[in-house]
Amino acid sequence: MKKLLILMLVLGISSLANGTMTLQISVGGVLDPIDSEITLMPSETIFLDIHSPDGYNGTEDCYWGLVADIGYGVITGGVPTAAAPAESAWFGNDAATMGFGSPPEDGSWGFIGDSGGIPVGPGVYIDEILFHCVGPGDAVIKLYSSLDAMTFVLEDTVIIHQPEPMTIALLGLGGLFLRRRK
Repeated sequence: MKKLLILMLVLGISSLANGTMTLQISVGGVLDPIDSEITLMPSETIFLDIHSPDGYNGTEDCYWGLVADIGYGVITGGVPTAAAPAESAWFGNDAATMGFGSPPEDGSWGFIGDSGGIPVGPGVYIDEILFHCVGPGDAVIKLYSSLDAMTFVLEDTVIIHQPEPMTIALLGLGGLFLRRRK
């Protein structure tokens, strides 16, 4: 009897794990970006999206927060798409005050879900989140989720490379020398 109870408990926990919604960051429309290929120059911007590769099962409503160190970049905005569950929303640019990330991180946050329990297939759920590069170095963008707005889980990270001004100058000089040789 004990073994049967343990088996039921293990199966129940594994089915809960399989039923959760997975969230990921897409950069510039690329659903699974390779970090080493994402480079922005100072003052450039790029759009980020939040997508779910496995869809919404109708029960796992969650809050989301997309944050970055404010010394490297600023994250603002977000709009639920037509593919998102019906009650999905963007709530603001104060993710750190809501518990997502920790100072000096901040960014956008919102909600993905539907009280009607209607499942939705895979797709981009939150669109038009803007990342603005403000300083040189690698910006680590983190996507957090929370089922209860108190416990936060790191879902995905993306690194955006931002070359230092001296690196940009050296690359420019190298290009001039190559051009002069021809």
